[in-house]
Amino acid sequence: MMRPYGGSGEDDDRRISLVRRLLLGVLIVFFLVTPALGVFGHPALSEPAKWFLFSGSLVFVVLTWIYAVAPGPPGAQPVPWVPLAVILGLGIAIFIVGRENFLTVLAVAAAACGRFSSTPRPAVIAATACALAGFVIAVRTSAGFGNTVSLIAIAPMSAFFAYAAGRRIEMVNALRRTRAELARAAVAEERLRIARDLHDLLGHSLSLITLKAELAGRVIGSDPDRAAGEIAELESVARQSLSDVREAVAGFRQPDLAGELAGARTLLAAAGIAATVSSTGTGSLPQSVDAALAWAIREGATNVVRHSRATKVSILVESDQVTAMAQISDNGPAAPADDGGLPAGPPGPPLTSGPDGTATMVRTRPALAGSGLAGLAERVRSLGGELAARSVEPQGFLLRVVVPLSPQA
Repeated sequence: MMRPYGGSGEDDDRRISLVRRLLLGVLIVFFLVTPALGVFGHPALSEPAKWFLFSGSLVFVVLTWIYAVAPGPPGAQPVPWVPLAVILGLGIAIFIVGRENFLTVLAVAAAACGRFSSTPRPAVIAATACALAGFVIAVRTSAGFGNTVSLIAIAPMSAFFAYAAGRRIEMVNALRRTRAELARAAVAEERLRIARDLHDLLGHSLSLITLKAELAGRVIGSDPDRAAGEIAELESVARQSLSDVREAVAGFRQPDLAGELAGARTLLAAAGIAATVSSTGTGSLPQSVDAALAWAIREGATNVVRHSRATKVSILVESDQVTAMAQISDNGPAAPADDGGLPAGPPGPPLTSGPDGTATMVRTRPALAGSGLAGLAERVRSLGGELAARSVEPQGFLLRVVVPLSPQA
């Protein structure tokens, strides 16, 4: 492909998730242990209350780390109802004893319940219980309006923010799996089509060649003239088979522009990527120009689905009396990545190829010069056209192919 885009495989996803959970765990430990260490200097608390807040906060941190921070992505496992109930109950108890100083504990307890996004029930239950606890403390302490709102609203907001974040992570993971499946399905479908075409094309010819060769071998001693005739027919069949294979390969490498635009729209829609496709003045393009633009559309659209993480794609094809142009732009993040197993070029910006075969460096993301871009550039150069592939600001990628309608142009 033209661009090893995205490149976050399963191993990268696991490492990123691990780092994110570690950072979150460190922040939780800091904000929970800090008030627990300060209880011994609080004159208004009794000794039993101080030891309860201190020991309860440590137990709360351990339970939260084990059941809310350490587990994998939300939705990847069943909801641990019993541990969550213990976390929620302990958090409310610590908050009631420690009051406003331990509001963070209440918020973390609610968020721990909300992160299990396979069902919204933990978030709803935690939000309701924490809001009631905040209301009770606000009434008992005669808190002002602002403090009352904080005591009642912060914990439910934490629960639903955690639930929304979990849902977002689930959707992103599902989208990545879908894109990978689409890429594998597309490759498998093309392989199956080629195998079927070659089987239908060569099955009869190769069988005939085998029979002719066997017959010529049997009669070459007793009937040389007949053997010579069989060999001549064998040569004719072989030449025709070679011509058929060349035509089949040439037909595979020269797609139709209208068909590729329709295929790109379908592929992007199946991947959940919003696509804007515009085509003007392309109804009577020369066959070679039509094939070059179609190849650019196919490569660009497939590349977006497999590697870009884009949410929006714009495809523009237009032609005037001199040139025809195809342009694909997306809003995917600018990050180097693996090229899906295809050979990649050396690190550095790719080439912008001109009609004279010269190359100009373009500022873009590294590791971009894959075999798809090289093949497309070769095809465009053979027609006297120009190819540009580069990152755009603030994020996204642009592929543009301009081909003259005649060699003179």
